[in-house]
This record gives sequence, C-alpha cells and structure tokens, in this order.
Amino acid sequence: MPRNKSPRRKRKPGKPGLSPAAHRIPHRAYPKRFLVSVPHENDHSDPAEFFYDSPEEAIRHCARLGPQFFLDTQYYPPTVTIIRGFEQHAGQAREAGYDRVEGAMTERMPAELFITGTELGIVTVTFAPWDKHTNNWADRPDELDCDCDCDCDCGQCAPFDFINNIPG
Repeated sequence: MPRNKSPRRKRKPGKPGLSPAAHRIPHRAYPKRFLVSVPHENDHSDPAEFFYDSPEEAIRHCARLGPQFFLDTQYYPPTVTIIRGFEQHAGQAREAGYDRVEGAMTERMPAELFITGTELGIVTVTFAPWDKHTNNWADRPDELDCDCDCDCDCGQCAPFDFINNIPG
C-alpha cells in the first residue's frame, strides 16, 4: 500500500516542446475601417459596400468609381471624409483649408452632420467618379466651361465650402 495519499497529477496531452500559448487561437484582427458605400440601383437590392485598410485605398476607389466620400468607422460617432478635389500644386490643400491625403484635398465631419447637411442641400456631393479631363467630378462641369450664370449655391460651378454650421 502506497504511503502518499495525494491524488495523482495527470498530464495534458500535447506535443513535447510546444508551449501552451502555441495552442491558442490567434488574436482576431480589427476589421477594415474605411467604408465606401454605393447606393442600390433599385429598392430590392442592398447597397454595394467596400471596406479598405487605409484612406488612400478608399480615395483610389472613389476617384475611379465614385462616390465623392467615404466613412471612417473607427471613431464614434463615425466620420465622413469628403474628397473636394486633387492638388494641382504642392500646398494647394493647405491654402484652401483642407486636409491632404495622397494628393487629395479632403474634409472630415461627423456622419450625422453629413447626413443632415446632404438632406438639406447644404453639403453637395456626387456619386460619379473623378474626371481627369474636366479636373472635376464627372457629373459636374469644369468651372471655366460652365454656362451657369446664376448666383445660387447649386454646387455646379464653384466648390462648396462647408462651414460646420447648419442654419436654422
């Protein structure tokens, strides 16, 4: 009869030489944070959504396919980045009061403010891609070739500068 009455310790099965950390599931990477969403074509289809790792990738998508803006989902509330154009010379974004990302002049605002501004017509954006020939978004005429003689804020002839204050 054995003198030691303590319970016997069982060994866990595993390969010799591997630490317990090697058996853990790898940490899940944070999902891509920059969302480009294109509205659906009819009421029965979902909008097309594309996620990117960097704002540069989202800007390349917007310049090639549209729209003029994308969503940054990392922050709360989420922020919308509007692409106002592309620099023609160094420092143009700074002179115009915009941020600069990979040659694009951008402006950021909270998503709620963006939605309200676009619904009221204060913020003008387009879903068309960038047109290199007119140096503007494809559905907007070139500022020099515009035949619009109105003094309204239609957003067709001059870039609209959002002031972050919604009137009323």
